[in-house]
Amino acid sequence: MTLREIFHNGRELRSGWRLLIFCALVFAIGYAINAMMERLPLPQYADLDPVGLIIEDVVLLANALIATAIMARFERRSLAIYAIPGLRELFGQLFWAGVLWGLVMASATIFLIFLGGGYHVHGLSVTGSELAKFASLWIVANLFIGFAEETMFRGYFLYALADGVGFWPAAMINAVGFGALHYYTKPYERWEDWVAVMLVTIFVTFAQRRTGSLAFSIGMHAAFDFSFLYVFSGMNGGNLAIGRLLNADFAGSTRLTGGMLGPEASWFCFFVTIVAIVLLHVTYRHAKWPAPKG
Repeated sequence: MTLREIFHNGRELRSGWRLLIFCALVFAIGYAINAMMERLPLPQYADLDPVGLIIEDVVLLANALIATAIMARFERRSLAIYAIPGLRELFGQLFWAGVLWGLVMASATIFLIFLGGGYHVHGLSVTGSELAKFASLWIVANLFIGFAEETMFRGYFLYALADGVGFWPAAMINAVGFGALHYYTKPYERWEDWVAVMLVTIFVTFAQRRTGSLAFSIGMHAAFDFSFLYVFSGMNGGNLAIGRLLNADFAGSTRLTGGMLGPEASWFCFFVTIVAIVLLHVTYRHAKWPAPKG
């Protein structure tokens, strides 16, 4: 193999090198943005404060979009090639389909926990103007969570990885890596959360393949987290959401309720997500992403 062949596949720079450049851009841009943010007189926010999450995910989204735009310019491709939707598509039919799937999946998990005796509601956590305020903030926060995380981890990153090793190996690597990121960066982690995150990641990457766009995955991710954190008011990383909707108790074994990790780590969530993957296969029959190279 010649030196040129190490770097070039005859069509363009090899996918591994492009992925390395993208990761380097993400780290460099993230460092620059964080350095600027440190100069701003921002208050310290508690864990699971929606305002703090909005700020964090706006930064993550800006980083992902800037790095992706640079790679798109370098590769002379549109953002749509990486499954990133435009504004009109972002809030179009696929987005709302994803929202519906996310709400149903989270609700089904909570319903099964309830049937097992592990979920009890004791009224609203906030009322009046506070309820309206935090409901709005949590909608915005979860929209940014969905948009930022899906763009960063399932946009250019998954595209370049799939170009090198194929879609399904790339999807598995992405799922294991995203699960590991949660496992090693969040408190009180157990293997259940790693598995749950892996399964949900397989679901959203499969949805991306079958719908051809991240719009569905963004809507699903936002609705799924919004339901667990705000609507059903479960824990996440040992914390409860500031301004959550309900005073709710999750009683019983960690296998039933997820414990301090929240309902996402319940074994019922495994079951619901696996069923959702099967139903997704039946609902969206044909692969649309990534598009074959010309």
